[in-house]
Amino acid sequence: MKKIHFTILSLLLLAVSCVPSFDEVSELPDDPSILEMLVGNENGKIAQENAINNDMKVDTIWVKDRTADFSKVYLQGNFAPGCTVEPLEGAPKLGTYGDFSSAKKYRVTAPTGNSADWTVVLDYYVPPVGCLADRWAGEVSCTDGIWPSYSPATCTGVKMNDDCQKLEISFDFWADAGAPVVLELELGDIDFDTFMGDVTLVNDVNFTSYGADMTFHAGPAGTYNATANILELNLKFSGYDIGGGEYYPFTITQN
Repeated sequence: MKKIHFTILSLLLLAVSCVPSFDEVSELPDDPSILEMLVGNENGKIAQENAINNDMKVDTIWVKDRTADFSKVYLQGNFAPGCTVEPLEGAPKLGTYGDFSSAKKYRVTAPTGNSADWTVVLDYYVPPVGCLADRWAGEVSCTDGIWPSYSPATCTGVKMNDDCQKLEISFDFWADAGAPVVLELELGDIDFDTFMGDVTLVNDVNFTSYGADMTFHAGPAGTYNATANILELNLKFSGYDIGGGEYYPFTITQN
């Protein structure tokens, strides 16, 4: 009988010794943070990037699909370990469709009870544009929109005075080495909905080719496309009959 009591006592002591003390138990996670928010619609997950500001507790979600309707999307979230999330001020629950066309607030609570109120904002992603003029610097391709077979043999772009909205395009009109043309162009402000802008010819350009004196006149000169890297020039023109029109089209692209 004594042996049985001794065995039981030994097992109890062993069991107690295997229970970790509070000093041995890891502390509860205390970080009420958003790691990433994902946006979806009826077609599934939408391509996006998170810009998380931990100091201000703001997650800006840059949505890359500019056709996405923010009033009909849902969010899912990745959070710091153990966190729970509570919608605030009428924000949609995560995982359910809702209107995210305006900023929404969520309270994120860590296992310790420490919490933070986060603001979640959806906006359309704007790719970095960089220096506009650099897109057409160096050797470029120039296509004559009236007689493509007479397109310039050489065409070069130069950024002027280190100004990203000033561009000089030089080419031989009608592939005539004796008719050099230099266009001083001003690139207007970009429209971030279309990534396009207006082009202006700063000065009149006079030149002679095949015995005809011709002019490209200063003024509105077409548009640029910053995503396709195309200048669609439509230059006011005089001095030669090009078929009844007064504008001479040129397309300029990167090589």
